[in-house]
Amino acid sequence: MDKTSIGRDFESAYGSEVSSNATFKLQIEEPTTKKEIWYEWIRNRLRHYMILELLFSICLVLILWKQYHISSQNDKTLELISSIQSEFQNFKLDIESNRAYKPTENMNLDEGNKKIKEFVEEVMKDIKNPSIERNQKSKEYPKQVVPNEVNLSPNNSVFQINAASFILGATVDSSRSSSSDNNPLIGRDQSDYVLIDRSDPPSDKAWCSNEENPILTIDLAKYIRPISVSYQHSKWSGMVPDGAPSRYDVLACLDYYCNNLESLVSNCEYRATGDNKQEQFCSIPFNQNHSSIGKVQFHFRQNHGNVMKTCAHSIRVYGETKEVPKVKERTLEQAETCSKLTYDYHHHSWIYNIFDFKNCTVLYSNDCCTECPECCDECLIQDINGGTVGFSILIIIASPFFLFIFLIFIVLPILCILECCKRKKST
Repeated sequence: MDKTSIGRDFESAYGSEVSSNATFKLQIEEPTTKKEIWYEWIRNRLRHYMILELLFSICLVLILWKQYHISSQNDKTLELISSIQSEFQNFKLDIESNRAYKPTENMNLDEGNKKIKEFVEEVMKDIKNPSIERNQKSKEYPKQVVPNEVNLSPNNSVFQINAASFILGATVDSSRSSSSDNNPLIGRDQSDYVLIDRSDPPSDKAWCSNEENPILTIDLAKYIRPISVSYQHSKWSGMVPDGAPSRYDVLACLDYYCNNLESLVSNCEYRATGDNKQEQFCSIPFNQNHSSIGKVQFHFRQNHGNVMKTCAHSIRVYGETKEVPKVKERTLEQAETCSKLTYDYHHHSWIYNIFDFKNCTVLYSNDCCTECPECCDECLIQDINGGTVGFSILIIIASPFFLFIFLIFIVLPILCILECCKRKKST
């Protein structure tokens, strides 16, 4: 009896211990299970309503908006800098014009200082408030004259210009010039490099020919009475580089095809000087028969180093014309064009090199060289742009169609004719 009671007591005690342990475990596991249930519910809700994706999308939109805002601020800053440079140039031109028209009168220094002070204050206001447009009353920038292109002669009715300027409209007549490296049989004609009026011509932008005594024919921008010609090679010091022209003649074309020529000046020289003078002039004697010349030829007789290739970097033909030269007006659209090209050149080079219209005509006519001198130094006469890329893609797409047309309408009829001829001969 004692053993049985002891066993029962032991079992009851053990059972109570087990039940108490189970109760304790349930008390411990129950909160954990509730947490898991809440976690699963929250996770399912987040995934069901795509809240994480929504938050990510909002953050992405905010980042893109901020990037666009920064880009627009950069464009406004570039536009502001461009307009400030334009006003400085315009102010400088005003001072020079006052000196030219009133050389004997003393300038009023107090008035000049007052103008400068007002101008500086206006610029400082614009810098502090870049978002405010500077020209609210006018949509155009001040008028600008192309530098080194147009000069007023003592006779107010006659203008002196560089008629061989590519920017004014002068071109190289490649069909009546010697063969050149810049005008290959397959490729773009870059012969007009020699007509770009630069203060420091790049060494890799020149008109070059391997012919002996090469001829360069130029269609001038306007009909002029020639006064002088000049030649300038890429920058040198002490010794003129080999291949540069050392002696040349200039002739006037009396007809479009240059069948009738008349000498303007002979034996012009380009040589080393003590002061390393880069642009060297050759005066043209006055001749009444030369009152209206629109086309000239440069005959290069000798080059430095007596090498085979002759390379001309910058040629200018100065003359008088009664036609009033066009004054260059820089509009807001032109300023925006320059700002975009400058930004693409420095930040999106692949867009600049492939899609942007960036030839020398675009850059110089929009006066972009102040903002992006590198663009003008590297510009091409005919560049690769969105138009050429689109045309190339169109040719690639359309080439199978043209090939099919060629086979159906040309090759197939020829084969049929040949087959008929063979049958007739056999019969």
